[in-house]
Amino acid sequence: MKLCRIVSLVALMLLVVAVLHGRLLAAEGADADRPRIIATTDGEIDDRCSMVRFLLYTNEWDIEEIVISSSKFHWEGHNWAGVKWIEGQIDLYAKFYDTLKQHAPGFPTPEQLKGKVSVGNISNVGAMDRDTPGSDRIVEVLLDDKPGPVYLQAWGGTNTIARALKKIELKHPDQKEKVSRKAVIFIILDQDKTFRQYIEPNWPGIQVLGSFRQFGCIAYNWKKNIPMPQRALFEKPWMEANILQGHGPLCAIYEAANGAFRSEGDSPAFMHQIRVGLRSMEHPGYGGWGGRFVREKPGSNTWRGAQEDGDVNKPIWRWAEAFQNDWAARADWCVKPYEQANHPPAVKLAGSPDVKAAAGATVPLSVAGSSDPDGDKLSFRWWQYKEPGTYGGTVKLQHADAAVATVAIPADAKPAETIHLICEVTDAGSPPLTRYARVIVECGKK
Repeated sequence: MKLCRIVSLVALMLLVVAVLHGRLLAAEGADADRPRIIATTDGEIDDRCSMVRFLLYTNEWDIEEIVISSSKFHWEGHNWAGVKWIEGQIDLYAKFYDTLKQHAPGFPTPEQLKGKVSVGNISNVGAMDRDTPGSDRIVEVLLDDKPGPVYLQAWGGTNTIARALKKIELKHPDQKEKVSRKAVIFIILDQDKTFRQYIEPNWPGIQVLGSFRQFGCIAYNWKKNIPMPQRALFEKPWMEANILQGHGPLCAIYEAANGAFRSEGDSPAFMHQIRVGLRSMEHPGYGGWGGRFVREKPGSNTWRGAQEDGDVNKPIWRWAEAFQNDWAARADWCVKPYEQANHPPAVKLAGSPDVKAAAGATVPLSVAGSSDPDGDKLSFRWWQYKEPGTYGGTVKLQHADAAVATVAIPADAKPAETIHLICEVTDAGSPPLTRYARVIVECGKK
């Protein structure tokens, strides 16, 4: 009996410690609603750099498959990295997996990740002439009965995705409507002809997010596309201090350019699905870490990168400080115990994220229930994200630097016009981490 009491006391103490560390808090990425993703990659240098970041976020998604594909730049035998490089990175992931999983639930084991790597259509540029293990796995996922969208990321060409859709069209034509509702394709650059020549004309119902130019913000020419002070987060001193040195073997193999950020043109394809509170997956035009999009032409379900202040890169670089610091924190997770690293705040919005208010009304805004798992002090910044909204003017925010604020709906706001309000919640940890709340106000009559 005495032994049982001792065991129970020890169990209780461990439970208290876990709660204090925040490990039992509900965390994005730990639940059944994680976005389902399939990443296809041609293995270019920037793909390999993006994969370093990708592996540190694997708890954020339900990864269905990682598929080796081709592009107009890389195919089997031509500027080719082979088909084993991903497994090599996963081997390095395995070396710090036990440390990484202390920081958040949901990280897959190295064995699970290796079991999700397959080879798609790689024989040539735009090859989609035959079924492959990679294309067949895409078919299997698109035809299953699990709920929610499946995000098909094209880090290279869309040819393996196209082959999967072709097989569905030929062998499962009755499933086209279901698949069209389920699949969301995120294209970086459009690196072969299979999207324009096959997918777009034959699958017009599939939502396609085309980062045809916007990805360049964090690609090879990032220095030309990112203004200061954000550029400092990509230069050699920051990269060496936060990623390349002292952060484990995976970060150490990042193929830097003389110590500076190299290129991660493909990272927007998965950054779009990191749930940080910006609601970017609800609508292409809302915007988030992976960019913001506008319809390519009326009636089309293909969306291209939007411009903000005449700059197609701004929808990504406006978040650069937050997503770079977030990556730095993940790098710390590779080598530090929970108590010595920083973890993002949990933002709690009071009330609905979608509000209807008459012109002239005052709307209360509150994230006062927000908290930080490390006990760090939180700072707040409410601001109007004008571009996603349809109201063209500027609103007045009271107490914009507090957890509780108000917004005055302008008298000239027309019915059904929308106003997007963002609250940035940033902790005082090192590096400082930010999560968000987005409130969308739909204007009504006075």
